[in-house]
Amino acid sequence: MSLHEADESNRFSFAPFAVHPFYTTVNRSLVQQALAGIARPRRAPLTIVDLACGTGAVTRLIAEEVARQGRQAHILGVDPSAEALRLAQQTVAGMEAGIRAEFIRGDADDLLDLVHDADAAFFCNAIHLLAEKRAAFERLAAILAPGGVFACNSAFYEGASGEATMRFSRLWIRRAVGLLRQAHPDVRVSHEAKVTARQWLPPETYVNLLQQSGFDQVRARQEMVNLSLDGVRDLGRYWLFIEGALPGVPLALGATALSTTVEQVASELGMTAVPRLWLQLLASKA
Repeated sequence: MSLHEADESNRFSFAPFAVHPFYTTVNRSLVQQALAGIARPRRAPLTIVDLACGTGAVTRLIAEEVARQGRQAHILGVDPSAEALRLAQQTVAGMEAGIRAEFIRGDADDLLDLVHDADAAFFCNAIHLLAEKRAAFERLAAILAPGGVFACNSAFYEGASGEATMRFSRLWIRRAVGLLRQAHPDVRVSHEAKVTARQWLPPETYVNLLQQSGFDQVRARQEMVNLSLDGVRDLGRYWLFIEGALPGVPLALGATALSTTVEQVASELGMTAVPRLWLQLLASKA
């Protein structure tokens, strides 16, 4: 995602979705597993990278886990959005002594100029945005020290939606499109193919890409998460989700159509939450 595109998407950001308890739980699980695998003695300060850190939701979880383990760390948050980084600074304000957070505007292409010999790197909830996924994994491997740990996850991959989720999603989009036709008959959903960066990959493809990029001991697991209806509503206001569900529709109109039809669809299907799988990936540098 370009710097310009990131700034343009601030109005329909991922941030409201990222504050829900289910999001905290699934990402804390990954953070704890990743940091438990660091072999460096506890007395030695850690260097940790949080790529695509956004507004700092996962950065904060990293800092909390480092503190819980009684370690010290320099955490480097990297993101293309200047506004997200401003909010990230606020998110991690007041951390315990011994944990220093630094935020830099950039993306995967900038990593080699920013850090080397890192103990751990995180790339949470953003890998689906990249067209060149293997290139990003190779850069992440390059900045890690031998034996360094890499953690990555996504809820946008092939297999994330089971039968109940698909049933909800199909009806949700139908109701949103119906609402758009009534309120904005001149707006049309595009039927063009997804761009490469938005294509969802199966877990085994991610495992293979990591293995080809210099990682070994790659572990993949899928964790079930029940999205609250408030969380689903916020997902419907996220620019990436809008573009995927209603391609070609202006973001403002798509956000309104999706967010205002959640309750109707849930009522029709008798659902109080929407199940969704999260792909959790852990790997170490060879």
